[in-house]
Amino acid sequence: MEDKLKGIAIIGMAGRFPGAKNVAQFWQNLCDGVESISYFNDEELLASGVDPAYLQDPHYVKAGFVLEDIEMFDAAFFGFSPREAEILDPQQRIFLECAWEALENAGYNPKSDNNLTGIYAGGNLSTYLFYNLASHPDLLKSLNLQVTLGNDKDFIPTRVAYKLNLKGPSVNVGTACSTSLVAVHLACRGLLSYQCDMALAGGIAIHLPQVEGYFYQAGGMASCDAHTRAFDAKATGGPFGRGAGIVVLKRLEDAVADGDYIYGVIKGSAINNDGAVKVSYTAPSVTGQAEVIAEAQAIASFEPDTITYIETHGTGTALGDPIEIRALEKVFRAKTDKKSYCAIGSVKPNVSHLNTAAGVAGLMKTALALKYQQIPPSLYFEEPNPEIDFANSPFYVNTQLCKWETNNTPRRAGVSSFGLGGTNAHVVLEEAPFLQQGAGSREQGRNHELLVLSAKTESALETATVNLVKHLQQHPELNLADVAYTLQVGRHPFTHRRAVVCRDIEDAIIALQSPQRVLRNNQETNQRPIAFMFTGLGTQYINMAGELYQLEPTFREHLDRCFALFQPLLGVDLKQVIYPPSSAPQAVTNEKPGINLRQMLGRDTQAIDPATEKLNQTYLTQPALFAVEYALAQLWMSWGIRPVAMIGYSIGEYVAATLAGVLSLEDAIALVAARAQAIQKLPGGAMLAVPLTEQQVQPYLNENLSLSAVNGEFQCVVAGTTQAVEELSQKLRAQGLACRQLQTSHAFHSYMMSAIADSFTQLVQTINLQPPQIPYLSNVTGTWITAEQATNPGYWTQHLCQPVRFADGLQQLWQQHSPILLEVGAGQALSSLAKQCLDNIAGDDLVVLSSLRYAYEQQSDIAFILNTLGQLWLEGVNIDWSRFHHHEHRSRLPLPTYPFERQRYWIEPQKLSSGEITPQTKSTSALWQSLVAAGKRQATMGAANLDAQIFQEKKQWCDRLCIAYIHLAISQLGVFQNPERQYSLDELIAESQIVPTYKELLNRWLEILVEQGKLNKAQELFANLSPISAEFVNQLLLEVKAKWTDTPQQIELLQLYGENMVALLTGDKEPLEFHVSTLFKEGEFSVQQLPQQQYYNSIMGVCLEQLLKALPSDINLRILEIGGGTGTGTAELLPMLPQERTKYTFTDVGGFFLNAAKKKFSDYPFVEYGLLDIERSPQAQGYSSYSFDLIVAFQVLHVSKNIGETLERLRSLLAPGGLLLFWETTQPRLEFEFIDALLMNPIADAQSQRNMCNPFLSQEKWEQELKSHGFEQVIAFSEFAPFTDHIILAQATASAAFTEKNTIPKANVSTQHSRPKLKNAGSSLLVMLN
Repeated sequence: MEDKLKGIAIIGMAGRFPGAKNVAQFWQNLCDGVESISYFNDEELLASGVDPAYLQDPHYVKAGFVLEDIEMFDAAFFGFSPREAEILDPQQRIFLECAWEALENAGYNPKSDNNLTGIYAGGNLSTYLFYNLASHPDLLKSLNLQVTLGNDKDFIPTRVAYKLNLKGPSVNVGTACSTSLVAVHLACRGLLSYQCDMALAGGIAIHLPQVEGYFYQAGGMASCDAHTRAFDAKATGGPFGRGAGIVVLKRLEDAVADGDYIYGVIKGSAINNDGAVKVSYTAPSVTGQAEVIAEAQAIASFEPDTITYIETHGTGTALGDPIEIRALEKVFRAKTDKKSYCAIGSVKPNVSHLNTAAGVAGLMKTALALKYQQIPPSLYFEEPNPEIDFANSPFYVNTQLCKWETNNTPRRAGVSSFGLGGTNAHVVLEEAPFLQQGAGSREQGRNHELLVLSAKTESALETATVNLVKHLQQHPELNLADVAYTLQVGRHPFTHRRAVVCRDIEDAIIALQSPQRVLRNNQETNQRPIAFMFTGLGTQYINMAGELYQLEPTFREHLDRCFALFQPLLGVDLKQVIYPPSSAPQAVTNEKPGINLRQMLGRDTQAIDPATEKLNQTYLTQPALFAVEYALAQLWMSWGIRPVAMIGYSIGEYVAATLAGVLSLEDAIALVAARAQAIQKLPGGAMLAVPLTEQQVQPYLNENLSLSAVNGEFQCVVAGTTQAVEELSQKLRAQGLACRQLQTSHAFHSYMMSAIADSFTQLVQTINLQPPQIPYLSNVTGTWITAEQATNPGYWTQHLCQPVRFADGLQQLWQQHSPILLEVGAGQALSSLAKQCLDNIAGDDLVVLSSLRYAYEQQSDIAFILNTLGQLWLEGVNIDWSRFHHHEHRSRLPLPTYPFERQRYWIEPQKLSSGEITPQTKSTSALWQSLVAAGKRQATMGAANLDAQIFQEKKQWCDRLCIAYIHLAISQLGVFQNPERQYSLDELIAESQIVPTYKELLNRWLEILVEQGKLNKAQELFANLSPISAEFVNQLLLEVKAKWTDTPQQIELLQLYGENMVALLTGDKEPLEFHVSTLFKEGEFSVQQLPQQQYYNSIMGVCLEQLLKALPSDINLRILEIGGGTGTGTAELLPMLPQERTKYTFTDVGGFFLNAAKKKFSDYPFVEYGLLDIERSPQAQGYSSYSFDLIVAFQVLHVSKNIGETLERLRSLLAPGGLLLFWETTQPRLEFEFIDALLMNPIADAQSQRNMCNPFLSQEKWEQELKSHGFEQVIAFSEFAPFTDHIILAQATASAAFTEKNTIPKANVSTQHSRPKLKNAGSSLLVMLN
């Protein structure tokens, strides 16, 4: 390796500093000489909790260095729940955001799996834990592990590694003030030893509270006025501030090879410790500092006199500054006598001492100085410290922004950082090698570029677009190709997407602000299948794909190979035919794309030029189209666009067969050439497109006319002799039918091809035909080609003579894959046909794209194909961007990073009086507090063991299956056969014979299909249901089952309902009986415990356990379960209940479930069983008022016709202060609308928006209802966003007369079981609550 490529490149950076939310502002402040200090008035300090007595102390300094918005965080972006975000130390939050920004600044996708990336970092002690969280003892108890993981500084780097999927070393560094520069050194070592290929290194320091002063002590570290006067005679130290910084590092040779943007190069680094030979543990050491500086210079092989800037530790203390200069002098004077040639400075006067982030702040400042070739001023230097003789040293303090001059030697600098306790670090840097980074003078490559942008939300995407426009306006010198490359390879693709094709930076600025030019879509990267469609004759034109041939080496390479193979067979150079010298492609101008209207309408009066006339001879047309289509397909595939299936039209099927491996390229070209030459020798003929069905065409066919193609239901082509075709045309026009004679020389795919059939069969017999490796559709059969057909020579003769069944093939293709249809060939004829054939498919589902423009379109071929590529990316297709730029050497650029949408997540500190453990009010209690803490703790701990991304993905697959089954059920009801007919809801119910009680359900299902684009709705009338096949649903079912392999029962239940849905809707099967039969196996209920059940059951269980712990041992707990059903939830609670002090009443509306429960729970003698319909008065059914201490319910209360009335009945059963603990869904669920809604009774609640399909209340609505119907305390537990439910705990009011005015009857403590007499809990709960 050349010496100039040795070292570690700084390729990216990000940071947050006082007065600077980003690196650009940080550099601007440095250049402008800004001190980012904040002064606090007494009111602010008092509000922050500062002791009023401090404010009168003359030594109390009322200033500091504040980091803005530390309480703000984009929790959703990183997958944190609000609760998780609140307990997360702001150091972890900010460092995580900075890590993402640093990688994007370097031009790397932060979640890419291609690089072995390490992270070396350190932070400060979490004062958020000590100052904010510790004042909430209940929080610490309930979330002990989460608080530890979220606030211990040891977890800062591993948190980043986990969230960004970094798989290199993840090392926490702790050396006090030198932490972040030591982290940089360790990262360099990791890179040089190949433990990682890229590394993040840095540090963060945040001290709370921010609005707080400090006490000045003479001779201490903090200054008397909050200013840091490094090396000045008036220096008295400097305050500690807050900040964060990260650099992205890479081996220089790799960075150069990969086109990385390089801020500067670390040529040497070293660390050591002072040891014991110094005044005290906290004192600096000349020897220690000198040795680490000398070692770093030696590793870099730099002579001191070539280093012209030192970013010092520069703390501004009377002791530290002279020692640091003496150490530097000791190293420099060993090799040079030069004076005052090396500038020194310190970042601390600008932003204060950033503690664990101090070293990386100095490194970033120096790297930016190298980048901009400027040295910022060091502030507050007027008179040197009397212990420092700058005049006779190599150094001078740089006090003005100045150009960094050099004398034919690369600019070089050193950065020092010395930690309290003696760990020293020094780094030696050199400016980046001259690579014209980002300069527009470099060759752009293509004449147009594709810019892609994405974000997690539409608002963030809009901000990202605006930020990019501003950046391009500020940097018009940038190379657009490098901008495009960076956005393509250096950003993670999110759901909300935009793409735009543009020529240059100026055009990009205009295009990004022009809605008509910006393509947009919302789509996850899901690799939707793609099908190639290869065109037939009639679309060719001179210079088709001419720009691609000029500018796309892959396309040119494959096309040239085809030209070479065709040359000896045709005796003609196809290149001269397609791209004749006299018709060279015109240079692309800045004119807007347009069209030739005359040519488009077929009214071009100009005579056909000789070149076009030559190309239109079929012996050349067919080879030309084959060659262009084959080369186009190879170009697409080189970009990562690979077909799951293919369909060709006429000659296009030969391209499909070649790509599928049926034909080698050489054999395919031999066949195409021979076929074309043989047809050329046949008598001429004509072809006529007619708006008739295949059946309607039959009477017109005779010995002179054949059916040539079926392109749609009312789109056929007839071929034959010229006279016969003209006669048919006149006949049909006389009948008012619009016919169109095709521009063709022969009657293709007709009886007129029979003359060459035998000779062609003999030729094919000499070819080695292989079974297809990629599925494609047969023109002959209109269905999937079989291996027997593809390898049978006779098939290819049939293909020559028989009609092209394109419409049938396209329908088969759509039913099998529902793919994106990509036309591969000249023009967009097949795209138009495809849209007409599939006009019943909803607009968003049907994506049809083309590769090349029409002949009459006047626009760039490159722009056109890039536009198509952009649309593929918008649809979620994964593009191989590296292969897309394979023939260029592109560079990454620092571009605007992700615009985080931060919200406030902050737990304020609370003041506790002496001896107080937890805040108390009259409405809260020790018991209630303990129940809340236990529930929250379990909800958070349970969520920590679940993967949100996996469950969200599973839910999406489940929803897709529900929609597909709804779609299939509606289609199987027999209505919507006529796409033109419109139906009202009542008509649909009558004609499909659906049970009338399902009217509300059917209406919701129809609305779902309308929302999905599967059904049209206008003025309350429904029409044009898109087709769906059972085969499609079954294929989707297999895909969903593959995602749900761990818990298949839920999907099996969906399948069972889906396959029986028509019978259920029409009353042939009864839903409840059907539902029970699916779960009741071998005499008992079999219900699989899904993660969702386990999660919510665990919260219910923990709350019950906590209640048992809180109750005195002589209290008898009376529990009522409402709607026990299958007893799934019951089985989780009973084992934890003490037999001798529990009375558990299991109820349901029907005896079937009671009998099953008696058998299931026979081992629990304290359980009683009774019928209870909570829709009626419990007292009228034999239940005493206020006779239960706890009522539990599992997913049952939503069944109530009127929630408010149900809650009043439940309250009447609870003793004063009793508890209601229940599990409820709090959001609409598609699977409920598909299955459970069949079991629902109509909702009778005029005040509510509940209905059979969505009978649920939100968490907020539950709280309102409970507090309106006799409950005073309400809390809901759930910390896992993908789940749609909550466990809700409510406490009844102390007033027993809330619902009834009579006095409380004496609590009934008698039971059917023999056990010691115990007190009732009813009256005791209130005692404990107050």
